[in-house]
Amino acid sequence: MSARRLTIGMFTDSYRPEINGVVTSIAGTVDSLRRRGHRVVVFAPAHDSIDDRDPDVFRFRSVPFPFYQQIRMAFPLPASLMLSLPSMPFDIVHTHSLFFVGCLGAFMAQRRSTPLVFTYHTRWTEYAHYLPLSSGVTKAQAVWISREFCNRCSEVITPTAQIGHVLREYGVHRPITVIPTGVDLDAFRGGSPDAATLRSAASGPLVLYAGRLGKEKNVALVIDAFAIVASSMPQARLAIAGVGPHESKLRAQAAALDCAPRIEFVGALDKPDLGSYYQAADAFAFASTTETQGLVLVEAMAHGLPVAAVDCPVSREVVPADAGALAAEDPSSLAGAIVSLLRAGDAERSRLRSAARRAALPYSIDRLTDELEALYARCIDDRPAHAADA
Repeated sequence: MSARRLTIGMFTDSYRPEINGVVTSIAGTVDSLRRRGHRVVVFAPAHDSIDDRDPDVFRFRSVPFPFYQQIRMAFPLPASLMLSLPSMPFDIVHTHSLFFVGCLGAFMAQRRSTPLVFTYHTRWTEYAHYLPLSSGVTKAQAVWISREFCNRCSEVITPTAQIGHVLREYGVHRPITVIPTGVDLDAFRGGSPDAATLRSAASGPLVLYAGRLGKEKNVALVIDAFAIVASSMPQARLAIAGVGPHESKLRAQAAALDCAPRIEFVGALDKPDLGSYYQAADAFAFASTTETQGLVLVEAMAHGLPVAAVDCPVSREVVPADAGALAAEDPSSLAGAIVSLLRAGDAERSRLRSAARRAALPYSIDRLTDELEALYARCIDDRPAHAADA
């Protein structure tokens, strides 16, 4: 497939410089496809804080989303103007959202008889709390929109089999392929300070959480669990990497605890700096049950970091039993899982780290780009002959 050079239109309502798992997934995919010689044209919201030098990133005017300032609402050009542009002969259109830019991509694919692929990155039913409407209504709407959008695609990609099952329950009947987000370990190297410096500064076991600080990520449970851990392990520390709309409440929660001096919010980290934390930590704590994959779980394991996570279908699919510990969704249970990892002896720790790295091997960015190329080829080859001539 690598000898077949494609022109791919990527349409997304979330892209650099935003920091979240969806952006990490899309940016990693774009970079990997370009390294293989494909032309990838990205359509995304504009940001005041970024000046794109990439001629194949097309930005639409945007404003902050009123109920979640960290993401943008884009306002695509009139669709008729986009359709009149002859310089975009896409072999395939790949959308990553259900909103303005994603819908524009779907519209263009339909009008130009171009195969349409959609990656279902986010369980939108779990984000109703960001909207000033009844959660029951918005969840029902999220299911309806997800079903209708997916059923207009050539193929749908889900990061885990569990999310594929969820879409089937929604009524999606189009082909669904599981292609997780890949991890490129080279992107995490060269952080400052390095892992040895971070370990020395911690002066005891280091627990790490990394991810967006949103209510749906359940970071409050990680903090409550760490308070229990700290009561029995006085030298333990917790590092929280990330930013998000729930950050102020999480900081207030941590500040009220006796172990507050041992909880550090380190902010948003570039990949190399986050890599240092992955290497320095002794356990990764994760409490979200709303993920489609939980990319940070894979990143942690790829660095040999064992995981303590709340047990749910996705974490169960991603984290094998020998690479960490799954817990019930309560502070005592998650604390017990974290303590079991922190108190592992040298032999057990070595085994856990080896198992974590082994569990992450299927998530190699090169392997998963192979699968994505194969899916693109299948969609292109399967389109009707009259569409291929359009």
